[in-house]
Amino acid sequence: MMFKKRMTIKKKKFKKSFSLLPALLLLLLFLNFTPENQIKKTSEKYVLTPARQFQLFQKILTFERTWKKKSLAEVRMAILYEKNYELSSWIKEEFLAAVNTDAQIEGLPIRLQEIAIEEVVDWPQFFSQQKILFLYITPLHPVTQKKQLKEILNFCNDFKVATFTGETDYVELGVAIGLGVTDHNPQAIINLQAARKQGLDLSSQLLRMSIIK
Repeated sequence: MMFKKRMTIKKKKFKKSFSLLPALLLLLLFLNFTPENQIKKTSEKYVLTPARQFQLFQKILTFERTWKKKSLAEVRMAILYEKNYELSSWIKEEFLAAVNTDAQIEGLPIRLQEIAIEEVVDWPQFFSQQKILFLYITPLHPVTQKKQLKEILNFCNDFKVATFTGETDYVELGVAIGLGVTDHNPQAIINLQAARKQGLDLSSQLLRMSIIK
């Protein structure tokens, strides 16, 4: 009799434990998809890291003629990111780390400024005051990126601010230069119409080495 009771108790405990399995699996699934893990997984696609993107952009600018004609004391560059999108903030930090205080382009020091997209109220005022020449665009949230890019790129066209990004899909949306990889080699993808609207004058040598959209 005692043996049967013990068996009954064990069965009840087993059933109770088994019923908890779906909840535990759901919890594990949730923990596996925290923003930090999402960043780690998404960042694996960045074969061309932000540091290498910056190196490639430095080389591209040696083939661009417009900015060289200006009497500049420094090259003003900004990095656009979305504060409430963790991947965007992560890429921003990686890019900032790549551009150290001694960074130069053709002997001119680079002045790099961060711009959180949520904090800019008046884009025309911002561009006219800051005199930005080049704007690096980090990944923006997929739900709102098209609307955000359309607005920002219109102002970039008006103020002749040249745009570049590691998000090569953005080239189709009007970003001038995408920094990607082809056959494991760094590759510039250029939206020629957007580049011209944003004031770029790219050499034919660079265009031959690039993918043109």
